[in-house]
Amino acid sequence: MKVEGEILIQLNCRQEHVQSVAIRSSRPLQLTHLFEGKPVNELLGLVPMLYSVCATAQACAAVQACRQAMEIDENAQVELAEMMLVTVETAREHLWRILIDWSKQVDAPVNRAMVAGLSNLLPQAKQACFKESDLFTLQPRPKVVQERFSSVIEQIEKTADDSIFSLSPADWYAKSTIEEFDTWLEATSTPASILLQRLRDTQSAQLADAGCHPLPTIDPPTMCHRLAQQDADNFIAAPDWKGAVFETTPLTRTATHPLLQQLAERYGFGLLTRMVARLLELASLPDRLSSQLQVLMENRVDPASASTRVGAQQGLGEVEAARGRLIHRAVVNKDVIASYQIVAPTEWNFHPRGVVARGLMSLHAKEIVALKQHADLFINAVDPCVGYRLEVV
Repeated sequence: MKVEGEILIQLNCRQEHVQSVAIRSSRPLQLTHLFEGKPVNELLGLVPMLYSVCATAQACAAVQACRQAMEIDENAQVELAEMMLVTVETAREHLWRILIDWSKQVDAPVNRAMVAGLSNLLPQAKQACFKESDLFTLQPRPKVVQERFSSVIEQIEKTADDSIFSLSPADWYAKSTIEEFDTWLEATSTPASILLQRLRDTQSAQLADAGCHPLPTIDPPTMCHRLAQQDADNFIAAPDWKGAVFETTPLTRTATHPLLQQLAERYGFGLLTRMVARLLELASLPDRLSSQLQVLMENRVDPASASTRVGAQQGLGEVEAARGRLIHRAVVNKDVIASYQIVAPTEWNFHPRGVVARGLMSLHAKEIVALKQHADLFINAVDPCVGYRLEVV
């Protein structure tokens, strides 16, 4: 069972310029109302089935919200193990997008066997952390098998090394200057490096610069209050905060990296900078997972600090998923869902006044083929969680 819909993006062009951008979504955002009246345990089983893209992040946000609403004591070890699974999912999503989409952009063959093999990462990681019946339940008991989880990390590392960076992800992440980046581009012939070099050499690196306006941290009680208003459905469909529309992407999470700052100074926050942000995040994940695994195995997890209460019988789960910040709000009455809401990163990023609309408005429309190619690159760099259709009129 899957819930998807699509995003329709229409570019209206006049006199070699994009005059307007219309973004419409058919995503069934109000589906969460169907959860009302269902037992919490049933909801926790439904969420990853219905939301198959980033299902692990969805399950993690759901169980966070429900535990908080039911006043179940936090367990830092459980939460760290669950977040490690979300990180594995993020690595898989980035690898898929780079190995499939970027390869197609440079007419390179897609390694189907390698791509298919990535589907095993999450099942292996889950089996290394939890019994299947315990996964994303209200009170699980993690049983982490170090060797099995280490094998998952090694697979991520090897795939990224062999097919993307041509060196270890950690060594690539350590590159901090444009000079080091350019040297890597010249010395490497993976689809990723070929595509980025092409963008640089064809003066396309700066295209679709929409700036970078990161979604700020919003304290849970304030977000819950916003979602309790009568117009909450409108907010979920097209969220803004105090009248401003923000973005939540790998770019906003890696914006402080020295290489990204130098690229932004030279090229702005256009195609090249955004695509490198995805590479930087991917390159950081194996070391992050290794450190977290070591903390778990040595039982050095800091005790969970009491989360901010958001009100009686309600809870808020927040997870940094592959495509951005994911928010779930649950209101629970006697172990039954009274109200449930999801604010997904796609609604921020593909808001009618959001980063995608602004970036597309900046493109030139002299050549329609080039316009479509650059628009597709930009849309995929931001990365919606559903399919999209691009129309130029």
